[in-house]
Amino acid sequence: MFPNKRFLHILLTLACLAVLVSACQGRAPQTVQQRAEADKALTWLRTQQLDNGSFDAGFGHAAGVTCDAALAIVASGGNPSTWRKAAGSPSVMDYLAANWADYAKDAGSTGKLIVTVAAAGQNPKDWNGQNLVTHLQSFSNGAGAYDPTSPGQAWAILGLAAAHETIPAAALSALKSLQLETGAWPSAFGPDNDTAGFVLQAFVAGGEPKNSASIQKTLAFLQSQQNEDGGFPAIKPSDWGTDTNANSTASVILGLLAVGEDPRGKSWSKSGGNPVQAVLRLQAVDGQIEFQPGVGSALMSTVQAIPALLGKSLPLRIAR
Repeated sequence: MFPNKRFLHILLTLACLAVLVSACQGRAPQTVQQRAEADKALTWLRTQQLDNGSFDAGFGHAAGVTCDAALAIVASGGNPSTWRKAAGSPSVMDYLAANWADYAKDAGSTGKLIVTVAAAGQNPKDWNGQNLVTHLQSFSNGAGAYDPTSPGQAWAILGLAAAHETIPAAALSALKSLQLETGAWPSAFGPDNDTAGFVLQAFVAGGEPKNSASIQKTLAFLQSQQNEDGGFPAIKPSDWGTDTNANSTASVILGLLAVGEDPRGKSWSKSGGNPVQAVLRLQAVDGQIEFQPGVGSALMSTVQAIPALLGKSLPLRIAR
């Protein structure tokens, strides 16, 4: 018997704290260093916003990159509705509201926009007079497929999840049917590790058991793709090189977090480090996170790396 109720209360409190610590460990929370470096990246990101509220990497995909920037802001605990170049200028969300129709022309882009709108605390079913979920459903073939590509189908599922819509079992089946024998997932540019990361997040958001054959096959594939520095290339083998890049590594980190893997843990640690350390090694003094040293768009890699450094995966919700 316990000597008194106060002693029992203390024991129960300690037990609850132990459970909370264990749960946090399972989510691979951010470290103090990761938070500090993510804050540096956000400070640099503020310098990249344009007068119209957007973030443009110069590849004709300003809305897509702006969605990524909005998600990075939410992951950090910020609000993209208040991010603007100067007082009176359009905010990040103002830009997306003004340009959504030119962007959301397929299921993948629409799903990504829904994820962004929901993350910003806005209603994708009534967003500036538009029902983005209805727009997404217009791309469905009625048998679960929203897009013929793995990234497009994954983003469609993430969009439905972000909007709290029921995910049809057929949508997950359609996504599973796209997996290659190697465990990889094809995209418009061929199989790549970035797509694998997004598919893992879509599976979990859609209710797929984390021990499912498709998820485990993807994890085994990613194990074979990891470089000795802990990071990931776009894909290997590849005619364009197999050096680690921040985009692919960040996407894989998001996927690992979604399925309950610790990207800093033993299973994902190589002789040269782990995926998180690989991303941090690509950060410049001014805070930007380079695709590779002196190569590629730092804007695109920075916005994708911030959520990964902060231990978040999609879909996100704005802090209240």
